[in-house]
Amino acid sequence: MQSRLFRVLNALLLCGLVSASHQVVAASTTLHYQGAAYGSLNGTIRADFNPLKNGLESKKVAAGGFDMLETSTGQSLIAWCVDVFHSLNDQFEYTIGNPSSLNRFDDLQKLANQRYAQVTDKTTSVAFQLAIWEIVTDTGGGYSLANGAFKASGFGNAQALAGEWLKLDGQNTGNYKISYFYDGILQDKKSSQNLITVSSVPLPGTALLMLSALGFGAVVRRRRRIA
Repeated sequence: MQSRLFRVLNALLLCGLVSASHQVVAASTTLHYQGAAYGSLNGTIRADFNPLKNGLESKKVAAGGFDMLETSTGQSLIAWCVDVFHSLNDQFEYTIGNPSSLNRFDDLQKLANQRYAQVTDKTTSVAFQLAIWEIVTDTGGGYSLANGAFKASGFGNAQALAGEWLKLDGQNTGNYKISYFYDGILQDKKSSQNLITVSSVPLPGTALLMLSALGFGAVVRRRRRIA
């Protein structure tokens, strides 16, 4: 009896270990670059690209959102770079990570909630990308594309717009979810830029039913008044 109980306990323990190991394994996906989502603008950014050197170095870049294809599902999405230290590969397998691990994620979420609905063309796309870079890359207090550990120049009206958006003093006008894709290998020549995507979070079914009920009630009350 004790031997049988021992075998059962061992089996349960093994199942628990297997289950835990599956939870640790992170999901991954392959993203294929399709081009600029709204068009891009060329300019210059400055950051600490080489930790072995003192000061900031310059890099010529094209800013704006990317059209990406998730090859496993065939789903198209718009991705934004959160990594100025690597270049974007045409096709790369990413680990799906926790966006809250990003530097200043709370402010990144505010930016998405306040401004993502306004991203509709090249200027607003570039502004949104510059604002993301500033939030994630800079290390000082406050946000300015002219000062601190991240700087940008040469992006024209989009740069000025990004400066306004970085004030983050408006009301949240949307409810958006940020997803994070990273390669997990820094210092690797085969690595690719870490990316995020932003998607609208629909109202829960209960909230929709409540709004529908409120709307229906308002119509009934209006008809009664008319009668």
